[in-house]
Amino acid sequence: MKGGVTPEVIAEVRARANILDVVSEQVPLKKRGKDHWGLCPFHNEKTGSFSVNQDKGIYKCFGCGEGGDSFAFVQKVKGLNFIDAVRELAHKYGVPLVESVEQQAQYDKRSQILMLYQQAAEYYMKILNSPGEGMAAREYLKNRALTEESIAKFKLGFAPNTWDGLLTYLTRVNQISPAILEEAGLVRKRTEGTGHIDLFRERLMVPICDDQGRVIAFGGRAFGDSPVKYLNSPETPLYMKRQHLFAFHLAKEAIKTKDAVIVMEGYFDVITSHQYGFENTVATCGTALAAEQAKLLIRYTESKRVYLSFDSDAAGVKAVERGVETLTQVAEGIGIQLRVIDVPGSKDPDECLRSEDGPESFQRAIDDAPLLTDYQIVQQLKEINYQTHTGKIEAAKRVVPVIARIRSDVARGEYIRQTALKIGIREEELLTDVGQYRRENRLANSSGRSPFSMTERAPLTNKVAHARMRDGTLGAERSLLALFLLSRDDHKLAWEALADEQLLTPAHVAVKDAIYGIGTSFNNIEDLQHRIQDRLAPEKEAAAALVEVILTAEEMRKQKAPAQVIILEARTRLVKERIDRLIQHLKGASGSEIDEHNQVRLQSKISELTKLEKIVLPQLGNISELDDLKRKIDQLVGQSENKSQGEA
Repeated sequence: MKGGVTPEVIAEVRARANILDVVSEQVPLKKRGKDHWGLCPFHNEKTGSFSVNQDKGIYKCFGCGEGGDSFAFVQKVKGLNFIDAVRELAHKYGVPLVESVEQQAQYDKRSQILMLYQQAAEYYMKILNSPGEGMAAREYLKNRALTEESIAKFKLGFAPNTWDGLLTYLTRVNQISPAILEEAGLVRKRTEGTGHIDLFRERLMVPICDDQGRVIAFGGRAFGDSPVKYLNSPETPLYMKRQHLFAFHLAKEAIKTKDAVIVMEGYFDVITSHQYGFENTVATCGTALAAEQAKLLIRYTESKRVYLSFDSDAAGVKAVERGVETLTQVAEGIGIQLRVIDVPGSKDPDECLRSEDGPESFQRAIDDAPLLTDYQIVQQLKEINYQTHTGKIEAAKRVVPVIARIRSDVARGEYIRQTALKIGIREEELLTDVGQYRRENRLANSSGRSPFSMTERAPLTNKVAHARMRDGTLGAERSLLALFLLSRDDHKLAWEALADEQLLTPAHVAVKDAIYGIGTSFNNIEDLQHRIQDRLAPEKEAAAALVEVILTAEEMRKQKAPAQVIILEARTRLVKERIDRLIQHLKGASGSEIDEHNQVRLQSKISELTKLEKIVLPQLGNISELDDLKRKIDQLVGQSENKSQGEA
């Protein structure tokens, strides 16, 4: 249980929150056949490909592929996490949350802090617009070429040079104690004497909002003689710097539209960027880019294109390096395309955009932004004269760590070739140094490992995995899972057929686990579907995969194909995929530094597997023969290795 959300709450909300009502609040729908159709809210289209199936409680866009249930729709359209989406629907449809007294108190406290920050933002905006106190600040913003529209869009304000202006205002309006304002991070205790004073004084106030646009913190830029240029709100129950990005709530739609996101350092860099049309821009909240922020960045981009645009000075280069480290970690298995924008004229983005030909120049910099590895190599080779003997040695020393961390063998080899040519050294020498660095830093497999160990094999990249799945494996798995949702008889057949079957798609594994976790304790097939949906609702990928399974079941009902035929065809497809993967792995292992005896063993296994795939598999006529073939594969490569390969 979290946030008062229990499995019982999820089931009750699903029963009350009719998906047609939920979606209709955001998307105009028209009934066509048994479904309702409209324009997809998640991508631009002129012909409606967005479908809502009221009976099944799901939506599906046949244009961009988005699909899910009521919870998934609210998450996607409002940028909420699963728990908050359930809470929102629970409040809307009158489902009581299972909360303790402490949880309710915590929820009330969060609501109170939200209210205080909204009131504080209004107070600072009022001061900025006042004829006397805000005049100098307005003049400053005018000199920075910020328009009234941008000032209003970002809710900019001004904290006056008084000790207790905000404190007096909030305690008078709300009749609350200064201690509560201190907990909210808006005031602090005096360093001398007793009482409290405002945290922000004589500063331009930049509200920091959550992904729903609610003010949860402030960044205050010094306007007077303060030695601290920026002062940020402390962390509170609402605000944790690692989990938020400045202007993310304003950038979400542009990120989706442009299928890319630009990350900057400064608040005013972002504000100026939005004003000049670069609205897919966000900033870190005064810290190095954190993993939680990196995951936010890629939530709205299909291509996973992330641009870093920090200042061109030494500090900016360091910030890029810190952000790169985090993004590289998050990119494992996701495939982020990370590029670095070289801001023209050695300026920060704000200065660049406000200069003559600024927007055009900045757009060219985006178009020409090098990939991360290219950027890093250029930075490492700066100010090195690699025409000299010592320069070549130093250049190679600096680029080796960059190239060694490239995971792809092909990409790493290409960078070795290009870099060796550039600095004028032999490719073999650079290859040797890179290999040694990888071994010393455990970036490469140890030569002592067995070439037959499947558990030590690196996982397939997304690109390779999807290319292989396109040939029918995904469809085979969906068909097998869809059998559970056809009838009790089909459920029984599928149960026996899949009990020992290893699915290759993680989301499908989750669906299967949910089905077997429920067992046979359901009233009817519709009840089973709802129970599976409830179990998988918090798991975004699995919940989306379940939608495809439900739609597959609908198609199978129309086709009326015998379950035994579906099982044989689908399981045959999975066995073929497994054999393909085993062969590819063994071929890869055969290129390793292994002795002649093991080379012969590998080639023998490859030949036998190829024979099973090309000759034996196509001739199978029933499930019993297929099971016999699987046992042969187990005997050939070893049960443990086959299992590990299926999980890779």
